[in-house]
Amino acid sequence: MVNIKDFGAVNDGVTDNTQAFINAIAKDSKIVVPGGTYLTGPIRLKSDSNLHLENGAVILFSDDFSKYPPVKSRWEGVECFGYCPCVYAENAENISITGNGIIDGQGRKWGNEFKERRKGRKQPITEIDKEFVKLNAGIDLSDCGGGGINSFFFRPPLIQFNNCRDVLLEDFTTRNSPFWNTHILYCSNVKIKGVTFQNPDDGINGDGLDIDSCNGVEITDCDFDVNDDCLCFKSGIGKDGMRVNKPCENVIVKNCNMLRGHGSVVMGSETAAGIANIEISDCVFNGTDRGIRLKSRRGRAGTVENITLNNIRMNGVWCPIVMNLYYECGAKAEEIEMLSDRNARPVTATTPCLRNVKITNLIADNAQTAAAVFWGLPESPIENVLFENVKITLAKECKSARPAMAFGMGEMQGQGLIADNVKNFVQRNTIIQKL
Repeated sequence: MVNIKDFGAVNDGVTDNTQAFINAIAKDSKIVVPGGTYLTGPIRLKSDSNLHLENGAVILFSDDFSKYPPVKSRWEGVECFGYCPCVYAENAENISITGNGIIDGQGRKWGNEFKERRKGRKQPITEIDKEFVKLNAGIDLSDCGGGGINSFFFRPPLIQFNNCRDVLLEDFTTRNSPFWNTHILYCSNVKIKGVTFQNPDDGINGDGLDIDSCNGVEITDCDFDVNDDCLCFKSGIGKDGMRVNKPCENVIVKNCNMLRGHGSVVMGSETAAGIANIEISDCVFNGTDRGIRLKSRRGRAGTVENITLNNIRMNGVWCPIVMNLYYECGAKAEEIEMLSDRNARPVTATTPCLRNVKITNLIADNAQTAAAVFWGLPESPIENVLFENVKITLAKECKSARPAMAFGMGEMQGQGLIADNVKNFVQRNTIIQKL
């Protein structure tokens, strides 16, 4: 075990400690970061690494884009090159981040740059832009969302573990990410306990925790306060996700709190390889836009199935339960007619499927826009949904907003259960009422 200060690190928040972290990791796999603020470029962990943050320790990542060289990973559902994540591990095993300190991505400059580029830049300008064009030549990025494809600005997640096994994240706080906060990709045997995920109101694409094509994950006692989806499950988009064909499966979520976010627990919209066997229990969703949020659309493929929620409490959530196969965000203009069509289309390999969802012992108070939305496709209805011991109460004075980001769905206020193209929906001891 080594102390980062023994390698010349200075905890003044100004000195660049990139080389100190590189030297420490090369010397020993167990690195202790004591109190103070340590500015650095990307940190790359190796097998058997433990990065331990003591009380008062802050790892503050540089917002100099040139310090983050391109790496190959998956970006918004498609395998391609993007900026190196701030904390990164690839093809490693037995790696961990622990302690009560803070990992801060200093993401505001990244976000501001993206906002400027989003205004209409259509050609690469910087040398890094041009390098991304060369590296991603031949890769079809058109299925990606709106996070930066047209601007050549593939912002990095704050933490990404790629194709790793035996991963532990415990007790620290991670905040202010340039893009997604924590991205666990192609990993197995992952334990995430007592971590706090934070992002500011004005961040862009600030998901809290994205579990992407992983197998065997336990998430317990975590807190989320972000500006996008809180806890997300993904498995790739469209043809590229089908090519990779790695499902996201066998996940347990317990005792977590979601305070802000577009959705508390979200599955999709990257569903290509399937999402299955997800168990969520004993969680509190307080004030998020949506509670449980399942989303996909034509062309994104995959089966989402065997999802169970038990003993969930919600308060002030816009719409407690959303199952939406007409998800609209990021759709290309030329596809909207097909994606929004309310008539049955031919079933193909890219038709999504949503089935076998069991929701028990759920109480949602002060729902705002609607109690629940189930919008299946006519050619692929949502199948086998159980409500048992479910009570949803709509607030006396409801907000007006869209309960789901679905084609053709406008703002609503205090609506009940909205369902279309649902097969075998069973309700036992279910109450939906307005105060």
